Amino acid sequence: MNEVIKQMQKRIVEGIQLPDKKQQNQLRKDVEQALQESIKDLAEHGGGPQAEDRFWKRLEHIAAKEPENRIIYQHYQDISYFWQYTENWYSCYPPNLSEEEREKSLCTVEIERPDSEKYGSYLTAFLPCDSEGLKKFFEDNGIDMKNCDIGEIYCGSEKTSVLTEIFERMPRQDIDIFRLNEVFSRFEKLSEEMQEVYQLAVQLKEPKTVNQLGELTGHLPAICVVNGIKNENQLGEFLVENELFDTTFPNEVLPYLDYTKIGREYMQTHKSKIIHGVYVEDTSYYEMVQTGQESTDENEQSDDYEMKL
Repeated sequence: MNEVIKQMQKRIVEGIQLPDKKQQNQLRKDVEQALQESIKDLAEHGGGPQAEDRFWKRLEHIAAKEPENRIIYQHYQDISYFWQYTENWYSCYPPNLSEEEREKSLCTVEIERPDSEKYGSYLTAFLPCDSEGLKKFFEDNGIDMKNCDIGEIYCGSEKTSVLTEIFERMPRQDIDIFRLNEVFSRFEKLSEEMQEVYQLAVQLKEPKTVNQLGELTGHLPAICVVNGIKNENQLGEFLVENELFDTTFPNEVLPYLDYTKIGREYMQTHKSKIIHGVYVEDTSYYEMVQTGQESTDENEQSDDYEMKL
């Protein structure tokens, strides 16, 4: 069980105080059992109005046993919050994921519940996942697959953390969750090396749509990555040393070169960035500029560069 749910349950149960300690202990036991039954109900059948109705009826049954038992209604706010948090936790696909599995998921998408008007009531999809299972999950919860109300999208995994900021800039109405699931399915199949390149490519190209995110997985061979480049000066030195700059310099002038200017000018004419000590360039972009045409093969890579990680 989620640690937060455990603490919330403990607070509710231990908050029940009656003068008669025997009656207090029995009431605490009954309430704890009712909360546990509701958690089991959610784990097996999910949330929704019917599940919530069963939750409150369990507590109403306890309150009706003895007049003193109505004291549990003094904890209505805590109980109500317990229900909403627990319902959100168990209303997810794939179901019954552990905290560790949730934290390792590449992407978390929160979807507003269509069967609830309560603020903060949502369903959660952890991507990537089985597409057919996700469709069934949507159907079971009455969600329109093409027009669902997407709330938060975030990536807690180190492998995909840079994507959270990208999603913050995307209009929610333009995001197809099934297309997004396909993007993360593709990403998961990449080697660890290519996953690192993908994160850098995302920061370089700043895709505006989910489709562009997906297209980027097939564009990775055109991305040049060079470690150990922290600034324009180091880039200039790297270019001259490896004879990658447009001009070749004789050895006697090398000590007098303005490497910062060389690096800056190169970056201005190439679609490139320096990202956390890594130089990243889309080599296909400069080829387009030189030919005046768009590249017909996104997987084509310039022979002038060696990909280094």
